[in-house]
Amino acid sequence: MTLFKVLHYPHVLLRKKGTPVEKFTDELREFLKNFINTMYEFDGGGLAAPQIGVSKRIFVVDFKPVFESDKFEYTKDCFKVFDKNHKEIEPKFPMVFINPQIVEKSEPIKVNWEGCLSFPNAESFNTERFLNIEIHAQNEFGEKFSVKSSHLYASVCFQHENDHLDGIMLVDRWNKNSFSEADIIADIKDFENDPAERKRMKKIKVTEASKIKFDFL
Repeated sequence: MTLFKVLHYPHVLLRKKGTPVEKFTDELREFLKNFINTMYEFDGGGLAAPQIGVSKRIFVVDFKPVFESDKFEYTKDCFKVFDKNHKEIEPKFPMVFINPQIVEKSEPIKVNWEGCLSFPNAESFNTERFLNIEIHAQNEFGEKFSVKSSHLYASVCFQHENDHLDGIMLVDRWNKNSFSEADIIADIKDFENDPAERKRMKKIKVTEASKIKFDFL
């Protein structure tokens, strides 16, 4: 198993827009396994490829722990998955979204709990999102599918991960008068320099994905 290094703000590759995936290869599918394991290793509910230095339009999510908890109310009606024939299917996690497009969004909301693996230890501020989302994408085999969500956590996560594919960061969504970018960066540096975190990173041995020439790039 390979674990990839998660890039922290303000790394330059986080600002690079992802390009569409055109080759659905075995190496892509192997990459996705390691990508998903990386999300789990760092306790994320979602992770976008640009966050590990791979500038492709890919993100992965796992909402199962949230759906099974009491923190956010979940019903089957608030999260529906449809296959390429528009037939409703059972959600299976983790989910892979390749070349995703948010085609519909409605009911503006504000949230103040939006976190990000690229902003460890950083304070969160109000973010404007939409509650109702319809997103179209492809899976690891290139097959099309879609999701309709009115689940608060899932809808916010979709918009957050999709932002990463366009090089958009949380600091771009926050009110500029509500935070200091220097303080945000300082908090991230404090996290990186924490002895326990440095020891942990040395132990798990992460790989820099940006240095690998994958065949689907």
